[in-house]
Amino acid sequence: MSEKKSFIYKVCLLGDGGVGKTSLVLRYCEGKFKENYMMTIGSNFSTKKVELEDYPNFDIKLQVWDLAGQKHFSFVRPPFYRGSSGILMVFDLTRRSSFQNLLEWKEEYEKVVGTKPNILVGNKLDLAEDGEREIGTQEGNSFKDEIGALSYHETSAKDGRGVENIFKEITRDILEKSGKI
Repeated sequence: MSEKKSFIYKVCLLGDGGVGKTSLVLRYCEGKFKENYMMTIGSNFSTKKVELEDYPNFDIKLQVWDLAGQKHFSFVRPPFYRGSSGILMVFDLTRRSSFQNLLEWKEEYEKVVGTKPNILVGNKLDLAEDGEREIGTQEGNSFKDEIGALSYHETSAKDGRGVENIFKEITRDILEKSGKI
């Protein structure tokens, strides 16, 4: 039996305040959703072991960093990007402004860490299906190509749809691009 290879990767979630970054982390790491929203001050992080079926001999842990999205916290974010292996760029499917601001987010983190594996995530799919959608799937896919993201996913932190997939995919991409497999 071969020995397991162990890795810890830092993944940052970034995007405007209120897009659901904290809810995505809570859903992924603890399997929970809270209706009442509390603004993130600075950053929070959680850890979770990732099971990748195609890499059974790997013991992988993610440090998932949730960064404050409000503009007045922009001065505290750059140090939190350091050491990150991947990025989840999150916007609210029901709020066009959060989608339009993603280029600024990309520029902000690339100034600190350069290009990293990243996934574009449209969150709040549950609200989008209730008729509040402002960003269509095709528009998300087109923007993914424009910014060079690995993929585009739509998620619902509230009901859990797609959440596990985005974290597994970013982990797999980080692992494959690291040259350690």
